[in-house]
Amino acid sequence: MSIVLQATQGLLLSTNQKKCESKWRNDYSYKLIYSIKGSMYYQTERSDIFLSKNEFILFNPNDMHKQISVDDHKFLIELDPRFFNQLTADISSIKDGISFALTAQKHPLIQQWVHFINDYVQIEEVNESHSLELFLDHSFTQLTLIILKVMVGTHSSDINIQPFKEIHPALYKSMNVIKEDFQHAWSLDEMAGVLDISKFQFAHLFKEYIGISPFSWLQLYRIIRSQEMLINTKKTIADISYSCGFSTISVYNQLFKRLYGITPSFFRGKYTK
Repeated sequence: MSIVLQATQGLLLSTNQKKCESKWRNDYSYKLIYSIKGSMYYQTERSDIFLSKNEFILFNPNDMHKQISVDDHKFLIELDPRFFNQLTADISSIKDGISFALTAQKHPLIQQWVHFINDYVQIEEVNESHSLELFLDHSFTQLTLIILKVMVGTHSSDINIQPFKEIHPALYKSMNVIKEDFQHAWSLDEMAGVLDISKFQFAHLFKEYIGISPFSWLQLYRIIRSQEMLINTKKTIADISYSCGFSTISVYNQLFKRLYGITPSFFRGKYTK
């Protein structure tokens, strides 16, 4: 079964069709792809993305990507960049379009929103309610605000871990400790030691709740901390990379470009202005 709904600010697709795409796409929209069940596999120009249950990715406008496989249920939202950027400008000082990091993610607020909306639209689709478009437009506004708060992008100065304080206090504690000493060359054993569990238990716990490995999350946080330095200081790229805990400037440059498609120096030139 497939549901396709068009609203003023975007589009919703909910489908269990296991269709593969032979052609590359570069849609003019912010595109949230969420795995409600099963797994998904996408190719991009910069990396391959694998999504498990309740994991998601957000493609930026014109990001090249290709769907290779979908095991079960795919949920997709396309948001009009004009609406997205206008809402961003209304609530912040950000006037340029935001780019989001190209990485699989998992977050309880996105999960709650997707499952609620998916259940609701299936009920309304059956009833053929005329209120559905209005409901979707309001819901897309909610989603945009959530995305701005919890998803990693060029606007980020931190990773919001507050929801985990209630959901999993021990995991929240470990993320806080890692954030406070993010320049440290953490080993998995040291991270697990914060909770006094094995590194295998910790890695499994982290992947289950966050959607990526502990080390990938740490590197993502280091990138975010570097963004602030790129914009607000005159430090060299090399100094910033070492200050944020990267082993080499090459590792820093490669990760930054894989996430955003641009180099740190290009980012500095664009967002400093």
